[in-house]
Amino acid sequence: MDHEWLIGLAIQTLLFLGGGWAMVLKNGWDNKALEKRMTEMQEELKKLAKVIIEQAVQTTRIDNLSSQVAQIDRRVEDLRRGNGFVRGRSGTDGEHP
Repeated sequence: MDHEWLIGLAIQTLLFLGGGWAMVLKNGWDNKALEKRMTEMQEELKKLAKVIIEQAVQTTRIDNLSSQVAQIDRRVEDLRRGNGFVRGRSGTDGEHP
């Protein structure tokens, strides 16, 4: 009778240890999968950072071009009103003040 109880306890202990070992293995596999996903996310974030930097550079270039177009527009308006290097059809009459 005492041996049955001892055998049952041994089986129960082995089952608990096997379950614990299975949990350790499962957590290890999950951690590897999680690490892989984190690496993929880091790569995606690097790509997004590159896109954001490129957009910032494009915005700066567009702002610079807008100011250049505004300056050219002012010069054309001055020439249209007769202020500038060319005045009339006779050639170069004067300089822009």
